[in-house]
Amino acid sequence: MIIDLTHTISPETFVYPGTPRPAFSPTRTLAQNGARETLLQMGSHTGTHMDAPRHILPDGCGLDQLPPSQFCGRAAVLDVSHLSAGSYITADFLRQQNGYLRSADYALLYTGWEKKWGTEAFLSEPFPVLDEEAARYLVCCGLKGIGTDAISVDPLDCGEYPAHHVLLTGGLVIVENLCLKKLVGRKDVMFFALPLKYAGADGAPVRAIAEFRDFPEKEMMEE
Repeated sequence: MIIDLTHTISPETFVYPGTPRPAFSPTRTLAQNGARETLLQMGSHTGTHMDAPRHILPDGCGLDQLPPSQFCGRAAVLDVSHLSAGSYITADFLRQQNGYLRSADYALLYTGWEKKWGTEAFLSEPFPVLDEEAARYLVCCGLKGIGTDAISVDPLDCGEYPAHHVLLTGGLVIVENLCLKKLVGRKDVMFFALPLKYAGADGAPVRAIAEFRDFPEKEMMEE
């Protein structure tokens, strides 16, 4: 079974404060040209998207420099929707998932914020984020990346992006604005998030999907 984890991008799509909204305009039409073509104008971090090290780090690599293997892997889906608005996901909580995380390539954080998508609350209410120690712990787990259904892994009013710095310096990619509700409680998730490949990509929209798979019994027992 394939599950789509991606929000559809439209001119009404929520964007990070200060980022221009997407704009679509036809460049060719069926009536005039016999084919449709659309000019897409949007920021590189629009909708369900991936952050590259280049997004934050002066000498960070772009998504175009990473191998395709970076963009897929087994996912540990962590339900943190019990946390109140503005709470921090701590390293102590993550340590309780140690075996599960150590057998995964991606940690996907379900905060419950995807239910607010399309409402003002998605941006106006503070969502659960990682504290700096938790971000360091995830780096130590040897992951390829982390995902969240919120718009960031750092608070919107935090201009220094501590979790971003730790994760991206540690070689992880970050996927934001995911749809994760259908994955909660599953431990058989294979995750794919394929970004647009353009030169110097600091980030890019992705088509994120999940596939339910039977993993080897030994890996399951390690959890």
